Amino acid sequence: MKIPKIVSCKSPTLFFKLFALCWLFFVFALKAEAQIAVIGGVNFSDVRNDVSLENKEGLTAYHFGVSVQYYPIKSLEKLSITNELIFSQKGYQQSFAEDYTFRFNYMALPILVNYEPYPFFSIQCGIELSQLMSTSIKQGMKTYRHFDTGLVLGISVFDNSRISFYSRATYGLRYMLDYVVIDEMGNFDRDINDIYNVCFSAGIKIKLRNEKIAFGK
Repeated sequence: MKIPKIVSCKSPTLFFKLFALCWLFFVFALKAEAQIAVIGGVNFSDVRNDVSLENKEGLTAYHFGVSVQYYPIKSLEKLSITNELIFSQKGYQQSFAEDYTFRFNYMALPILVNYEPYPFFSIQCGIELSQLMSTSIKQGMKTYRHFDTGLVLGISVFDNSRISFYSRATYGLRYMLDYVVIDEMGNFDRDINDIYNVCFSAGIKIKLRNEKIAFGK
């Protein structure tokens, strides 16, 4: 019988911190108009996997944080960039004799490009960098990878108003877990890299000021 053994792995925590600081410096140093907002909403989270997870179900969680949307090119008013810093809870559930819930709490840094074909509607795409802060699983911080990245695609409505609404899908690109499969003789058989975050989010965005603020001027 082959036994899967979980091994710990390093994560680029320092890279995440340095990238976040450099990006925020770039945002505030750039000569551009911007808007600051608070955001919050619900996550419908799950994981995709190569090795079968029996009786797996999705998990309803939440997210909240701050958003800076700025317009780097004055001649292209329909194009903007959004930088967010959010607390985002993800995970999944499994049902056997008991129900087991796997929650992962991330500090996420989405970087999104927005295009507004109509005054009341915009399209978003970009990446999300996430740092694992805590889990609901015993020894979870020693088991799961701390750093995650994902592709983001979403829409926003009434973005030109003080209050707007958004929905987005995040498709995880980095595996969360390393398995080492051991054969019946106790030898290492192969490595398995598995479990990827998948999340659909919907929420509300409230601008602190509806007017654009001039940065770097």
